[in-house]
Amino acid sequence: MPKFLVKTQRGLEDVAASILEEEFDVETRVRPGGYLGLVIVEGDVGKEDLEGVPEVERAVPVEAECDADPEEIAETAADLVVGRIPEDATFAVRTIRRGDHDFTSIDVNVVVGDAVREATGASVDLDEPDYLVWVEILDDVAYVSVLPGEEEWRKLPAGKPEADPLLAKTALAQIPYLGPPKAAFSMGERIGRAVQGYELKAYYVSPYEPVNAVELFHFLRGLREGAVSRLKVQRESYGREVRRTELVVYDLYQLIRMKRRKALLIGTDPKGDPFPEVREELGQALADADEVVVLAGSRVGLPRGVLRSCDIVLDLCPGVTFATEHVVPSVVTALVDAYLSAGGDGCRGRSGGSR
Repeated sequence: MPKFLVKTQRGLEDVAASILEEEFDVETRVRPGGYLGLVIVEGDVGKEDLEGVPEVERAVPVEAECDADPEEIAETAADLVVGRIPEDATFAVRTIRRGDHDFTSIDVNVVVGDAVREATGASVDLDEPDYLVWVEILDDVAYVSVLPGEEEWRKLPAGKPEADPLLAKTALAQIPYLGPPKAAFSMGERIGRAVQGYELKAYYVSPYEPVNAVELFHFLRGLREGAVSRLKVQRESYGREVRRTELVVYDLYQLIRMKRRKALLIGTDPKGDPFPEVREELGQALADADEVVVLAGSRVGLPRGVLRSCDIVLDLCPGVTFATEHVVPSVVTALVDAYLSAGGDGCRGRSGGSR
């Protein structure tokens, strides 16, 4: 009997299951293992039928299942691909792992990729494979499928430029947000999630004058907790190696002295040049730079002497002063826009796959 792992928006599992049971007379299991957004469906129904229901995001056919052990998954996948993936074809392995394990999605990709290569003689293509060996792990069970390559659910379709080459060389230095412990912690947590979410090279907490140690402590505690929580989500869902954003405390003036000769320094201030007017110049500078350091204030702006040391000073949104928690997404969005407009896009291929 056909079996599918159906994915829905979180909170719509019961609704989707009820509709599928009514329309297709199938059996469903909602939130297997307690994981939101998942429904296991068994019955005489096809993938196209399931994905015709708006509440269904994706329907992944389950062609084999085994224990959630990389070696067992590799053996299962090798048996599954024989006669299905020709020797002159290409393939990639995609693994989505849920639960606590002593291995990562990348570990599974590598082991399964080697097994599939030995079983078929096919070669690996992480960008545009002819076939996908799809692995979904839920705690101690692994579901395995072989799918056509064109059915990959890409975040980066073929030909779409990628911002990661810029993000990998970009650091943000910001004056710390200080205040009552609860407020400082909360702000640090939000900023931590943001900088790790973009996988920036580094985030510098950069005071330029003596600060209250207790307030700084709570800000740093929140910063770390936010970054760690986001990193955990990324590692569980991306199926690839995630770059960890380095968190550093560095005096603002000393940071300027260290970076001014080897990095592109960009200041953000309402007194700077309006972004639309320098977008082209900025984009080219970002593409040419080996390292980018963006400087930003929080409750207070950047000192005038620091702004004079910058290569470019930007007013990201003339007439608007951003809240501290909005600095990271605003800065990154503007830089990526300028970078991609200047043709500074990198190659794809960061999604998880066998190597």
